[in-house]
Amino acid sequence: MIGRLGISVDFQSQHLGSDVLSFIKAWFVDPLNKTGCRFLLVDSYNKERNLAFYERNSFNYLFSTEEQEREFRGIKPERPLNSRLMYFDLIELIKKK
Repeated sequence: MIGRLGISVDFQSQHLGSDVLSFIKAWFVDPLNKTGCRFLLVDSYNKERNLAFYERNSFNYLFSTEEQEREFRGIKPERPLNSRLMYFDLIELIKKK
């Protein structure tokens, strides 16, 4: 689980966040890493810019719709969904090798 990845505003738009995610992905598929992890999970702020960042880094939504996620989390329909769960399947990196 990657909590919330943040980059100082002084360093945004320099691809540092993507570099960090690429490092984490590579680290977990490295043969010397014996953690047994297959999925990376993030709890992203439910804002277009944040979600687009994770989408550009090949993360997918854990739930197809906000309604499904709201129901799973026990959030009433009239309440805002402040964050979205997204995942990256590390098996995709292994398939590319």
